[in-house]
Amino acid sequence: MASNTTYGDFIRPIPKGVMGIGWPLTMAGFAVTRTGFLLMNAKWWAGLIWLAVGLGVIWILSIRDKRHRNIADRIGEKRDYRQTVRSGRGLYRSGMLGLIDAGSIPLPGVLAKVGLSEGLDGSGRPFAILVHAHSGQYTLPLRCHPQGASLVDDDVEDSYVAGWSAFLEAMARTSGVTQVTVTVDTSPESGTHTRRVLSRHVVSDGVDLAGRAMGEVMLQLSHGGARNDVVISLDFKYLDSKGRPLPADEAARMIALLIPGILADLGASGGGSARCLTLDELAVIARTSYDPASLEAYDRRDKRDPVHWEDCGPVACDAGWDMMRHDSGLSRTWQMCDPPHSLVVADTLASLLKPLDSCDRKRVTLTFRLLDGSKSRVVSEDNRKSSTAAEGQQKHVTVATVDTQYRADRQARDVNNGANLAWFGMTVTATVLQGSDDVERLEKATRAVEGAAGAAAVDLRVCYGAQDTGFAASLPFGLDVEAYKPPSILTSFA
Repeated sequence: MASNTTYGDFIRPIPKGVMGIGWPLTMAGFAVTRTGFLLMNAKWWAGLIWLAVGLGVIWILSIRDKRHRNIADRIGEKRDYRQTVRSGRGLYRSGMLGLIDAGSIPLPGVLAKVGLSEGLDGSGRPFAILVHAHSGQYTLPLRCHPQGASLVDDDVEDSYVAGWSAFLEAMARTSGVTQVTVTVDTSPESGTHTRRVLSRHVVSDGVDLAGRAMGEVMLQLSHGGARNDVVISLDFKYLDSKGRPLPADEAARMIALLIPGILADLGASGGGSARCLTLDELAVIARTSYDPASLEAYDRRDKRDPVHWEDCGPVACDAGWDMMRHDSGLSRTWQMCDPPHSLVVADTLASLLKPLDSCDRKRVTLTFRLLDGSKSRVVSEDNRKSSTAAEGQQKHVTVATVDTQYRADRQARDVNNGANLAWFGMTVTATVLQGSDDVERLEKATRAVEGAAGAAAVDLRVCYGAQDTGFAASLPFGLDVEAYKPPSILTSFA
C-alpha cells in the first residue's frame, strides 16, 4: 500500500523581463523601440518599418512551444546536427581497425576525457573515483541495494522520503559536493548473476533439505526475471588557492573522509547497504552498457581477469537523429522537459522504474544539482519577484500564474527557514539488441517508455541530434552536462 502523502511545488526557472520573455529579448525590444523613434525624426515611414520588423522578430522569438523551445532553438538544433553529420563527429571507430592510438577501445564523445583513480577509505578499503578532465570534477559512485516499498507501512515509506530529502540537504551543505545522480538500470536476468549471488549463502555442511530448497529457488529465479542495479554518484569539485582543481590523490583523500557519513545517510534514506564501486566494476558497467550482449559473458567471467578502463568502450558507434547504434545495441534516449505539474506520491515513478518487457535494457537517471544556502536564497527570491511581476503585467490573471506565485512564495519561505534548492532533471535510455527487426523493436520499446512516463506524470522528449551525449549522461558516471552545454545568448541572462 502506497502512502497518501503528496509532494510538489516544482518550479521551472521563471524568466525575467517584460511578460516573461527574458532579459535579452527585453533589452533588444527597448533598443529597437529607441532606434525606431530616432528614425521617425528623419523619416517616419523608415521608423515604422524598423519597429514592425524588429518587434515582429522579437515577438516570434518570444513564442515557445510546450517543450519551451522557440524557432531559433529548433533551427539551431537541426543545424548543429547537420554539421555533426557532415564532419563525421557522430561516427566512432576504435580498436585495431580504428584511428585510436595503440588499438585501444576508449569511451567515445564526452566520456573520452573521463579517467579513473583509486583511493582508500578510513577502513583501508579501496574505492574508485572518476576524474573529469574537462570540468575538473571528481565522481564517487556507490552501489546501493534499496529496501523497496513492498509491504512497507505508510509511516516507513514517508520516513524513506524524508531521509532522502535529509540526504540531499546534507550533501548541499557538504563542502565540494555539486551534484547527485541516481541511476536505476534494469536488464533481463540470465541466471548466472542470481546463481552466483545465492551460492555465496550455501554452506557445504548444511541440512540436505535446505540445500535442495535453495537449489529450487535458484532454478526458479534464474529464468524470466530482471536485475535492478542502482548506483548513486556524487560529484565533487575541489579548488586550490589559485582556483585550479586539486590533483586526484588529494581529492581522493578528502572524499575518503566523507564516505562513512555518506553511507550512513544513504542507509537512513532507504538505500540499504551501500558500498563503493571498484575500478573493475566501473569498467564492466561501461563495457556492458555499450555492448549489452556481453552482459552474461561478464557475469560468468573469472574475477581475476579485470576489465581495463582504457578498453571498455565500444568498437563502433553511430549517433543518428533520434537513435544510436553501438556495438550490439540500438538505443534511444529521452530527457525530461517539465517537472510534474500535479502533486505526486512516493511511488509515482514506479511505472517508469520497473522493468518493461519491450526493452532489453532500460536505464533511468535522475540528476540533482545542489545549491548551497546563499544561492538558494538568491534563486528563490528571484523566482518570487519574477512571479509577482508576471502577475502584475497580465490584464486577465490566469490560474496558472496565481499558482506559480503561490509556489514561489512558499518556496522562498522554506528557503528562508533553512531549506536548500536543487535543480533536477532526468534522462531515460531504452536499448534493444541489434537484429533484423531491431528498429521495429525499438519503436515498440519507445511506446512502452513513453506510456510509462505518462503514467509517472513526466514529460519526456527525445534527445534529437544529441543521442550520444544523452546516452553518456544516463550512465552512472556523474557527467555534468552543464559543462558541455553550448551557451545561448537568449538564455544566458534569462
